[in-house]
Order: sequence, then C-alpha cells, then structure tokens
Amino acid sequence: MVGAILAGCTGTSGVNTQTLDPISTSTAPSSTVASSTEASPSQISASPSPSPAAQSVTSGTDSGLSVEESADRAAVESQWVNSWDVYLEIARTPAADREALIATVAVDPTKANMLSDAAKFDSQGLETYGSLGHRISWPRPINGGTTALIDDCQDASQSGAIKTSTGDKVTVGVARDHYQGSLVKGDDGVWRVEQVFYLKDEPC
Repeated sequence: MVGAILAGCTGTSGVNTQTLDPISTSTAPSSTVASSTEASPSQISASPSPSPAAQSVTSGTDSGLSVEESADRAAVESQWVNSWDVYLEIARTPAADREALIATVAVDPTKANMLSDAAKFDSQGLETYGSLGHRISWPRPINGGTTALIDDCQDASQSGAIKTSTGDKVTVGVARDHYQGSLVKGDDGVWRVEQVFYLKDEPC
C-alpha cells in the first residue's frame, strides 16, 4: 500500500486500479499500476466499486454531523492512516511478527496482500522510507453501519523504497495520488481496511 514503493520495483502489487466513467460515474477495474511514479497499495482483487464523487467533508469532526457519524469517521480515518503506517513499517518488521501487526489494521484480502508485498520486499532486498500525507474526504456517510468508504488524496512524495544493503533510493512517490478504501467494523468494534482502490483517472 504505498506510493511507488513496490509497484515501481515489481509491477505486481495487488492493486485494484479503477477507471472512472464520467457519464455513468461508475467504476470498472483496469490493469495493475506498474509505473515508478504512480502510487500502488498492496491490496485488492475486490468486487465492490468505490464511489467516484467524494463529498467536501474533510474530517470526522466537521459541523453538521451527528455525534455517531463524527465518531465513526474519526475512527475510520485513524485506522486508514494507521494501515498505511503499518505498510511503511512492514518490510522492517520481523517476518514472524508481521501477520499480527497487519491484523490490527486490515482483513483479507488486504491483509494477505500486505504480507505478500512484505515477502517481495525481502526477496528484492528492499525496505521502505519516509512518510505519507493524507487529504481525507467522504464519498458517502457511514450512517451507523459496519462498512465505510474513505477517500484519500495522498501525498507520497516523501516516501518510497530503498536498497536495504546500501540505503540508496529506488523509487519516490508523487504528491497527489487518489485512493479510496473500503473498511469493515469487526465484532470487536475496530475498523479495519478490507480493500484499497487506486482511482487511476480521477485527479485529486
């Protein structure tokens, strides 16, 4: 799940790339992102299509929202950001500890794909560096449900992959890449990322 980090190195990260239809405003899967200048998260071979039109709401504490909606949005946003932080750390995490760490922020298929990406980093002698910026908005309200869709205009320009042996940068992300994430609320009350969509043709 991280800006050009893996896609630029392998072209095989499990991204669900979405091409938006400006007439019907529906989405359809396209090919996997493989450019070293495009961001590419670790997950997804999913069926639900993300909503193409994000509302102007930018955080879970905006005025006009119910207390429940504000709390849910804050929790979803926190877990979404945490999932990307975990992805940045996963290549530096001992293999035996990775699944438990990922399980705090993700479920399958994202969880399985993050583990797969970590193994690919290992096999190529790569680690990650840097940090990500997030510009959050909401395609639709949560309305007390157990699923949520979050929109993220992500700044990955300060992150990428490095050679573990030398510390040399291999990839660098870009300042604006458009993602949406589908999260589910578990029986324990914790939101976790289920799928990530890269909105290939929708600038942000």
